[in-house]
Amino acid sequence: MRPSRALTAAAAAVAVLLPGVTGCAPEGGAEARTPSAPATASPQATASPTASSASSASSAPAAPAASTPAPHTPAARPSAGTPAPSKSPSRPPVPTYLSMSLSAPGGQLSLKPGGPGQEFTVTLRNGNTRSYRSLLLAFQLEIMPGGTGGWVLERWDRAAGSWRHADLRIANDVMPPSMYAGGSSLARDAVSVRRYRLRAETGAAPGPNPLMVSLIDTAHDTRHSYAYVPQTTLAP
Repeated sequence: MRPSRALTAAAAAVAVLLPGVTGCAPEGGAEARTPSAPATASPQATASPTASSASSASSAPAAPAASTPAPHTPAARPSAGTPAPSKSPSRPPVPTYLSMSLSAPGGQLSLKPGGPGQEFTVTLRNGNTRSYRSLLLAFQLEIMPGGTGGWVLERWDRAAGSWRHADLRIANDVMPPSMYAGGSSLARDAVSVRRYRLRAETGAAPGPNPLMVSLIDTAHDTRHSYAYVPQTTLAP
């Protein structure tokens, strides 16, 4: 009978110890599956990083303030109903050309043989198309029958302040432009006014005899213009 009692006493001891064994179950037991609460940091530990960050932020240099760009104002555009102004294209100047004109007091010359001469002017007006380097004025009177004298032409020399002899051809034919030489230049848009005077010598034939004037371009052997001044030699 003693062995049975021993076994019963052993079983009772085991039953008493089972609750304590269950509380100390290994990691694979039911209690191992329950996660433990995370450790709570102490207030001092939490405040320390914050204070350090604040200190670093206060010691760092302040970033420059970003400049605000000026607001962009769009250019004013004409409304749809208002047409945009158009630029008129520049036009080339109207071409002008060389011209010659004669002028005398009263529009004509009335000469008395052996008397004083009478003045007239020749005006050259150049245009804007070209310049000239050799322009010559050629004067001519026709031969009048019954005369024993002729006519004298003079040109006013502004530089010398006196009258000088000028060429005057007495003939009934026309001299070709290629037979003339010399002349003076005339720039574009230039104006040249030249003074002349004509007088009749004693014995000059009376009657109307226009003074013919030709403008010769001797550089190109061409007669550019032609005009005349009405002239009448009075009877002695």
